[in-house]
Amino acid sequence: MRFTPEILRKHAQVLVDKETKRNRSILAAYLRGSLLYGSPLIGGAGDIDLVFIHNAPPLNEHQIIRITPEIHFDIEHHDELIYRTPRELRLDPWLGPTLRDAVPLYDPRHLLDYTQAGVRSNFGFPENSQARSKPLLEIARQFWMDRQISPPLELTAEIPAFLDALGAAINAVAIMTGPPLATRRLGLSFAERAAAVNAPGLNIAFQHLLGGITVSEEIILGWIAAWEKSIAILKAESTSLPLLAEREIYFKNAFFDTVKNSKPVDALWPLLVTWTKIISTLPDHTDLQLPWIKALTTLGYAGKDYLVRLAAFDSFLELCESLVMGDSASSG
Repeated sequence: MRFTPEILRKHAQVLVDKETKRNRSILAAYLRGSLLYGSPLIGGAGDIDLVFIHNAPPLNEHQIIRITPEIHFDIEHHDELIYRTPRELRLDPWLGPTLRDAVPLYDPRHLLDYTQAGVRSNFGFPENSQARSKPLLEIARQFWMDRQISPPLELTAEIPAFLDALGAAINAVAIMTGPPLATRRLGLSFAERAAAVNAPGLNIAFQHLLGGITVSEEIILGWIAAWEKSIAILKAESTSLPLLAEREIYFKNAFFDTVKNSKPVDALWPLLVTWTKIISTLPDHTDLQLPWIKALTTLGYAGKDYLVRLAAFDSFLELCESLVMGDSASSG
């Protein structure tokens, strides 16, 4: 069966109708994510992002419901208290853009009507745009400042922190012209977002920061094979299936499709982020760490190379700050 965006939206509505009849704690539900902007499929795999709003703190905040091995619902469950102050939500870097574009699928009490009206009011004002991006820039800048005071941590702690900081800086720029970029699409879509703010060179700088600008397809495919081995061990040793393991096909198909149909470096961000999470979850598996460490060394995340990377990150962050804050960036 060919899953078009229209068919996937119908699946979403059917699930929402079923869940709201079964669970009376649900006050509202909405669709978000890549399905709002076209097809969510990459390499034939994708997800449908839904949020259910409950009248009390939910017992389960995140769940996966599978349609096929390649397509699943990615569902978050929120307490209604999150939505009590819509004009504050419009300044949130994640929920602000999400709620602006969200499509209500269940809203009998008009909770989403009220919330979206507050979020959308003056959403595009420059001061509100800056307010959404600024917290992400501060996260990235604090990471860099910490490295000036203390030396970098050991790799299994340092690399997740570096990737978090880089991802925050990327999305500080990305949300100026669209929704936040999720892990799987960030490498593919940031070039378009950088061009949208008249800074196309920022994507090249990002690829250099990742270290993968000259990495060949053969090397990337070897790293994907090591990633597959790591996630197999993660699944085998987990008493309950971790969220990342549940989304194995979702990521793996995207890796191969991106390497084949785009550029190898475009697959590097989701590969590196998810591989790092797996390694962090399996700290006692030195056999799995070795290929990951070799990959990081190849990319320039070890020894003196990493110190050069931190200096380059400072320059990259200054560019992001200048784009977001304009003249105010130069005045502190």
